[in-house]
Amino acid sequence: MRRLATILAVLVASAVQAQDDPLVFTPPPGCVGDLTIQQRSCEVMHIYNCAADTAGERWNIVFDAHGPRYMGKVDRETQWLESYDLFPTKRYVLVQPADDPLNLTELMETGTDSYDFQRRGPDEVQRFVGYDRIVSENVVIDGETLLKTEFSMRRESTKEGDFTMAGTEYVVPRLRHFISGTYRINRDGAIEEWDLSPIDFIYPGEPGFFATTPLYECEPTLARYASPTKGTDQ
Repeated sequence: MRRLATILAVLVASAVQAQDDPLVFTPPPGCVGDLTIQQRSCEVMHIYNCAADTAGERWNIVFDAHGPRYMGKVDRETQWLESYDLFPTKRYVLVQPADDPLNLTELMETGTDSYDFQRRGPDEVQRFVGYDRIVSENVVIDGETLLKTEFSMRRESTKEGDFTMAGTEYVVPRLRHFISGTYRINRDGAIEEWDLSPIDFIYPGEPGFFATTPLYECEPTLARYASPTKGTDQ
């Protein structure tokens, strides 16, 4: 709970202190930013690392038009160590050891990685079973070379309904970090699809780095740009 309280305090302080447009997210003390990704569907993700964490561990935080909605911590193999749904806040932690842990090294060396793991929340346990497969090793978006993956998984829950999901994602090899792509979820025949593919990659020192305002596919009053094609040269 101490970790959760610290995270929430940082989020509130960031929103209050940064009055310029766009707002800027300030990571906790001892943490430095790695990368900002402006995505489709009105979301922006920030990746950062903290000196107090184990080497290779990284955090990410996602903002939509209404503010921060998700924060997570992964290790160098991309295991979901901690996950936070924000406002209302719900914390999940990885149940270790996993039956078949996420393994980015295996994915990058063999092209495929299966997984079977659980995470525990305040009132439920969720199980994720599936695989990731590399479908392209040379996708370039806004100058960043990425691995493109496809995935298929099933999520089971002791509280909520189960569902299956398939889609595509990307890996930033130099950061050993997944970023979003396209998704198709099936809840007992009810299909939902969405696209969070990356458009812009913004680096430390560049305008827009760690800005909390999503730029693409938002309502005109919530973002300054509308074109989903800039930076997409895959």
